[in-house]
Amino acid sequence: MSAPTAGPYGTQSNKIAIPRLTSRRVPPPPTAKSRQRDRVQRACRNCHKRSGPLTLPLNLSPSDLTNPEIKCSGSLPRCNYCDKTDKPCVYERPRKDRLALANDRNQTLVSVLKELSLRVNDSDRQRIADALHDSDEEPASPAFTASSAGHQPSMPRLDGIFPEESSDDNDDDDEASNSRGVVEAGYLGQVSEIQWLQSLQSRVHAVDTAFLKPAIASAPMAYPVSPSLAQSLAFMSMDRIQPAPPTTYHLDDEGVKFLLGGNPFELPPEQTANLLFQCFNRTVQTSFPMIPVKLEAQLRQYYNLIRTRQDVHCPEKWFALINLVFAIGAKFSHLIQADWRADALDHVTYISRAYQLLTINDTRFVLSTPDLSSTQAAGLFAIYYMTAGQFNRAWVMAGGAMRSAFSLGLHVQQEDQSMSVARQQNKVDTWWSLHALESLLSSITGRPGTFPGEEITTPTPKAFSDILSGTHGQGASVATNNMFLNADSNLHLLTQQVMSSLYTQRKFTPSWPQVQQIMVGLVGDLDKWAVDCVPQFHSDIWAMSYNQQRENSLLKLQYYRVKILTTRPSLRRIERCSELGSVDFTGLDQSMAEACIQAASDVVSVLGTVPDIKTLYEKGPWWTIVHNVMQALAVLMNAIACPEHFSSSLSLSTYGVHQLVGWLRAMRDNNIMAARAHQVVYSIVKTSKPYVWAGVADAFPDDFTTILYPPVLVPTQVDAKYVPWPANEQAVDAWFDYDLDTFFGFHYPII
Repeated sequence: MSAPTAGPYGTQSNKIAIPRLTSRRVPPPPTAKSRQRDRVQRACRNCHKRSGPLTLPLNLSPSDLTNPEIKCSGSLPRCNYCDKTDKPCVYERPRKDRLALANDRNQTLVSVLKELSLRVNDSDRQRIADALHDSDEEPASPAFTASSAGHQPSMPRLDGIFPEESSDDNDDDDEASNSRGVVEAGYLGQVSEIQWLQSLQSRVHAVDTAFLKPAIASAPMAYPVSPSLAQSLAFMSMDRIQPAPPTTYHLDDEGVKFLLGGNPFELPPEQTANLLFQCFNRTVQTSFPMIPVKLEAQLRQYYNLIRTRQDVHCPEKWFALINLVFAIGAKFSHLIQADWRADALDHVTYISRAYQLLTINDTRFVLSTPDLSSTQAAGLFAIYYMTAGQFNRAWVMAGGAMRSAFSLGLHVQQEDQSMSVARQQNKVDTWWSLHALESLLSSITGRPGTFPGEEITTPTPKAFSDILSGTHGQGASVATNNMFLNADSNLHLLTQQVMSSLYTQRKFTPSWPQVQQIMVGLVGDLDKWAVDCVPQFHSDIWAMSYNQQRENSLLKLQYYRVKILTTRPSLRRIERCSELGSVDFTGLDQSMAEACIQAASDVVSVLGTVPDIKTLYEKGPWWTIVHNVMQALAVLMNAIACPEHFSSSLSLSTYGVHQLVGWLRAMRDNNIMAARAHQVVYSIVKTSKPYVWAGVADAFPDDFTTILYPPVLVPTQVDAKYVPWPANEQAVDAWFDYDLDTFFGFHYPII
């Protein structure tokens, strides 16, 4: 016996460790039969019942059940167990297929009832109509929700698009969990054109033959087939359609790129800073006037102090705002292929500096009291993610910015006489910029907004200008175009009404006639907005100035986008009727659907026929231009897929698809989101039934390739409209050495 050892507290322990005994049970050697057994995709009905105690027949020995984990061999026409027990071997269909079969049978019975209602007396006809009406309005339970767009009940939802049924098969769940793109993109509501394209793809996707006679079979069966069904299944098309290509063009799966380290207070040379600032100021700032007007003058004074080697005292959030502006401006410079643009990842450098300065990954940023600068910074982060095609992250950041704005009371009218006019103007502009940003992102992703429009008391930019004129005898700053912002703000309020009335799922679904009346009212409000807020809506653009042309294009694209959302439910209803072979729609639905198609065609008219990419980005909403194109494409392609209902507008839709695809092809060379969008549309056309896209097939040549060329840095002259500052070629060799210990005491000099 070994000597006693000391315990954990210095005491003597008399315990002795006993070595573990080796196991005497020797596992049986694997037999050839057990090695050949693999997990089958589906067990027969008899093997499903073998989980409990079994009474073995005389001709089946216990050795045949040595491996209870694998119960069915899956062989045809009978498995090993059924063959030895002389039982009928029946393989049940998967739950998805049984559900699809039940839906088909349900649709057949509905059609039969509708046909019989024409031959019976009035009382029986009313009973049939009441039964069909009750079944239509009954909310679909999860157990009876359609599993594919090709097998759907008759319209208990406004848009008629149902979520995918969760499968019982573990393999399907694994594939869904491994789809990183779906996880990164987040939830997309039925207002998203991605959902429209998925519905279109499921309807026109080519169906392969799954169960063929052995003489011509070219692929293994999806699952074992019962012998009693072998004859009929030899001529049936496959219920489980082959996996179709993804229909999302969002870039949330690209992840977030940050370059941490280095001096976050370092800014680019003066000329580069000037160009990047003007790229932001002349495009994004006009639609989202979020940054203070004096920021440009402060930046200019900063470089004057640097040039004269004087100390610069600026807060961290000032540097963060400047870097966010530079990051967005850098994205624009690469899209227009500016000759002076830097390397392809310069925007990552600027956004990383802003990330580091704001300490977003620190508890201090989350728990600190929001202020106006941090709220504006969160809004600029959302705009940056939106320009990068990451709409999920943009929506999250916009929601955070809105909550910060609520905490500051920006959504209510403030009457603080001690506040300067410039600061009041900045608060009003910041609120309506964040409101427009969140409304835009909510209508793209199909997610609800954070605040209803009727609870906003902050005056619109034009109303605020009128208040200043009456109180102080002066208008707002000339840097803010109040007429344009007023029209844009009112249109975003209408967008929220459309989202709330037509696309928000509620516990009690309104009837379809009620939905029709809502759509009619919203279309009337949209037309009234065009008359009241945009006097030049139908004017000739050649008679306008450059800024007027740009504002007119922005408002038109936004108007047509909202009109598509307003009239889309009628188009979707006709799509489902075409899919089910019914005529359960009215003349009002037909006119609304035609208005939706016309709005998509009007988008083509605004964009023009000549693919001038630089002009498109400079005059249009370059931060969402791919979304505008894809939304119109989804509408026109769905209309082409229903030629029996939209024959009068077929040529218009075909022409529009050609033009919009041409824009995607022109943009894809230096726009990753446009390249992916083109590939999405291309995959839908190439994997569909050929006769569907006969009119637009020439827009998708078979030698399709997507190549993103890196930018070429060629020093040439700079576009004059991006150089409002005096050109200064003197390079800044030495940067100010910031003292982080005393940094928080720094204040910017008054200009």
